[in-house]
Amino acid sequence: AKASPPRGASPSCAAMAGLASAMDDGEQSAALELTGDRCLAVAGGASFAPVAGAAAAGSDEENWGGSLTGRIPLRDLPALPSRGQGFFMEPLCGIFVVGIFSMMFVGMVHAIGASNEALKEKGVVKEMSVVPVYSVWAEAGVAALCVLFLLFGGSGVIRRSEKTCYPMPPEVEQRLRTRRSLEGLTNVEGPEKSSYCVRCLVWRPPVTAKDKTHHCVVCSRCVKGFDHHCGVFGRCIVRGNMPCFVLLIAMLPAGFVTAFVSIIAGGMSTRRA
Repeated sequence: AKASPPRGASPSCAAMAGLASAMDDGEQSAALELTGDRCLAVAGGASFAPVAGAAAAGSDEENWGGSLTGRIPLRDLPALPSRGQGFFMEPLCGIFVVGIFSMMFVGMVHAIGASNEALKEKGVVKEMSVVPVYSVWAEAGVAALCVLFLLFGGSGVIRRSEKTCYPMPPEVEQRLRTRRSLEGLTNVEGPEKSSYCVRCLVWRPPVTAKDKTHHCVVCSRCVKGFDHHCGVFGRCIVRGNMPCFVLLIAMLPAGFVTAFVSIIAGGMSTRRA
């Protein structure tokens, strides 16, 4: 016998009754229990999440469990792609380069300062400038902060949110609901030259001449304002961290200048003596 909802049951309850009676031709019974405006369908041991009228039709928890209406919750989306090996190994090169140059410049300035101090004790040098010493340490500190920001700042990364993930393209949502792999799908073109990344599951803003979006195969994330992926620091250089990147590069000639000034200052002090 086909199951029918109790008198006064909500439309959602009636729909569940029809679904329960249609399941498995061998099943002969289905029970429907109505509590207020909530309906629970049970057929042959299979159960469906409660549906509470129109409000429940939009509930993420219930829709993912059994209904095909509403959107997939953020927490149920597949994990983001795994980071490439370069994401963890490339920064070691950048840290090594910055560390070597920082120690070299600091060592040079301090060595010059130490020689001047020895000359001062002998009365050859009357005074010694400490400006180069302070300057070289400041430059080393700025370089270290820039490296930290590049590695851990996450500039430009398009993160998953209600705004970036929805509305989800139908072909992507269909595969997710049926637990099928997204491999083979290409990015979905959206309005105004926007696109939906089928790896990060986010909408990417429109590409313009000044603002390019890109999915980096090393970082395994979509970024906006993309300029290039730096193989030395293992991070994407984007509009958000470009000033920091330029400042970091500028510390290299600044270190040479400071060391040169330290040498000149020491020579001038010796001649004045």
